[in-house]
Amino acid sequence: KNNADEVSPSTIFACASILEGVSYINGSPQNTFVPGVIELAQQHGVFIGGDDFKTGQTKMKSVLVDFLVSAGIKPMSIVSYNHLGNNDGKNLSSAKQFRSKEISKSTVVDDMVMANNALYAKGEHPDHCVVIKYVPYVKDSKRA
Repeated sequence: KNNADEVSPSTIFACASILEGVSYINGSPQNTFVPGVIELAQQHGVFIGGDDFKTGQTKMKSVLVDFLVSAGIKPMSIVSYNHLGNNDGKNLSSAKQFRSKEISKSTVVDDMVMANNALYAKGEHPDHCVVIKYVPYVKDSKRA
């Protein structure tokens, strides 16, 4: 309502969908389902679900980390470079928007290694750095 910075665009779309009585599947890595949105969906009896479709580079990283950890190989450091054009990269130039994406890209690795206490001690995880750069030249083509 007040166009506050901390309200993500996906939260606004979710609320609009709920108020229209339409189910909302979230493919965004942003923190869409804040408590108020969940309560609104419950009040209106509308289904909401999803949390980042994790396509492209994140999916590839997930597959590789799962393969390595399952094979008993302990990744110690993972660095992801993403070059995005158009609005994807431009929006992620904002520190607040980037932080949401960074969290979603990082937690996929942490979740996998937490499940393997033979390779990783409790609380241990690989160093993980996510770099996303706005590169207008790549346009709609994403490079990772």
